[in-house]
Amino acid sequence: MVGITAYNAYVPRLRLDRNLIARAWGTPQAAGEIAVANYDEDALTMATEVGLACAPDSEAAAVDALYFASTSAPYREKQVASVVATACDLPRRAQTADFTGSVRAGMSALLAGVHAVRAGARNDVLIAAADARLAAPESEIEGLLGHAAAGLRIGSTAVLAEVIDAASVSEEFTHLWRTDDQKFVQAFPGKFSNTYGYARNLGEAIRALLAAQKLKPESIARLAVYSPDARAGIDLAKDLGFDPRRQLVSPAVSTIGSAGVADPLLALAAALDEATAGDWIVVGAYGEGADALLLRVTDELPRRRALYSWKRAVENKLPLASYEKYLKFRRVLDLDEPGDAVTNVLEFKELKQDIRLYGSRCDACDTVQFPITRVCIKCKQSGHVSDHKLRKQGTIFTFTVDHLVANLEHPLPMAVVDLDGGGRVYLQVTDFTEKEVGIGLPVMLTFRRLQDGGGNHNYFWKARPVR
Repeated sequence: MVGITAYNAYVPRLRLDRNLIARAWGTPQAAGEIAVANYDEDALTMATEVGLACAPDSEAAAVDALYFASTSAPYREKQVASVVATACDLPRRAQTADFTGSVRAGMSALLAGVHAVRAGARNDVLIAAADARLAAPESEIEGLLGHAAAGLRIGSTAVLAEVIDAASVSEEFTHLWRTDDQKFVQAFPGKFSNTYGYARNLGEAIRALLAAQKLKPESIARLAVYSPDARAGIDLAKDLGFDPRRQLVSPAVSTIGSAGVADPLLALAAALDEATAGDWIVVGAYGEGADALLLRVTDELPRRRALYSWKRAVENKLPLASYEKYLKFRRVLDLDEPGDAVTNVLEFKELKQDIRLYGSRCDACDTVQFPITRVCIKCKQSGHVSDHKLRKQGTIFTFTVDHLVANLEHPLPMAVVDLDGGGRVYLQVTDFTEKEVGIGLPVMLTFRRLQDGGGNHNYFWKARPVR
């Protein structure tokens, strides 16, 4: 049996009210809000979040492949999957690959993982799909695009949902696109695109899937599909013979905005949160064709549900009070680029310490410390210190608030964090409210963009309040 063995969703904490966009441009917007990445978040950092949630430190060594999917990766040339795999401390021999080019790429990565495990080429594949797409200010789709990530693990033991079958359709149809030199997503939104692109392609794939398995729509417990807007998914479900109110998972676009490659996997996560053993689930992705996937939930699901449910991810939020701040956070406004590039010599030298997050442990007195050293800070002995993997949870020992640091967000708390299991680190704090930074407060470590310099992005760990 091959199928899903773990799943998780990640939604950035910040929300932008569409009324702020309407007020800025004097153009009508739908009601509600979109989830937006913080100034230090992008598709890479969000993929790391779901990667760590699906494959925590205790299980990372078992993962032998990581597939990253995104249409908004922070690099055009540099494999992001390898960066995420390193931050998750996966084995160096793990296979990594990036999937991109279409909002269907998340499902493409999932199907590739299933095929790899079925063929016996891989045993445990981690899928991380994340998007933080940008629409041009004042464009028709500016209030439509949201940011989020979804993660899955594919394996053949402790399967919580077995992959039964899949069907695909491939055909050129220009609906969403971005050329090599464009920063913003372009689109032909509206009924024509939804009817002759989305519904035609995805409908054909789902019908083919059900026909191959001799299943009727009424046999399916949950329909979890990408939807380019809040209405298109409902119309598709009706056209296929499903009951949207009972069977259709509310698409991400209706709560946090369209999250691109993550959309169908977020819908799948929402379906799994409430599924019971024996349920049939159909997942559908769209983009220059479509993919449909049929799964059946097993008895294993109650023991392996996501640590944080999709509902909790949606409800845990902070309002972003300013549209101008959103433009600044997403680098839509031109900003000075501080600093120089970090050399690859320094990156290589400190990779294990800074990205895999290792410190040192003294074999003589058990003292754990960071950064890595060869002399114990407590007993002063040398030759008895070994590398030690640090935990990613802890409490704030002390902190200060910096009002002068060159950073997009002011003021910026800096905290000394005592990690569970030992070790003390000095980190920036992110995703916080004023009352969430204080001595003794529990925090989690999160992999974020620290700064840009020399035309490159630099990533490191920060602390965030426990949600």
